[in-house]
Amino acid sequence: MPKGMKVALAVIVPLVIIVGAVYGLAKVGVVPVSKLAQKNKALGTALKAVGLYHPLKPAAPKVTLTAAADPLAEEKKALEAQKAALAKERADFEAQRAAQKRGDSASPSGSGLDPKNVARLAAVYEQMPPEAVTRIFAKLPANQVLAIVRRMDEKQVGQILMLLPPERAAQMTQALSQPVPPERAAASTP
Repeated sequence: MPKGMKVALAVIVPLVIIVGAVYGLAKVGVVPVSKLAQKNKALGTALKAVGLYHPLKPAAPKVTLTAAADPLAEEKKALEAQKAALAKERADFEAQRAAQKRGDSASPSGSGLDPKNVARLAAVYEQMPPEAVTRIFAKLPANQVLAIVRRMDEKQVGQILMLLPPERAAQMTQALSQPVPPERAAASTP
């Protein structure tokens, strides 16, 4: 083999091996081809020709998806508000009921009033027009009204019951028809 050919093979073969190795490493991503191509335009064109460089396309703007508003959110809030209002109303009712029970056990007349005051109030209400008494009784607890009505004249009580709403008049009539426990009867006599 001629001497020139030996030199050419000695230079070309290692050069082809080195270029092949670099090409393989570039394909795998070990050699940062894109950085080199961005720095040198001529190299970028050559790398593009051999298929090693693919210029980056501008990235599409990121689209963030937001969750759609809940169409029932307003109704859920309204229901929660109603639920809270009902819970508060129930707690108030339970507190009032407990207070009434404590009031029933605390006083012998069951009205929370002194028996002497009940007799005095009955006398005062007997002197008042039934319409005025009805407006006052509408704002008093049922047990206090019953204690006072039991001490009033039956004719006056009939006029008052006639002016009360039917439900309240029925409740009072039913309560008045019940016998008075002996300890309450003894406490309510003057």
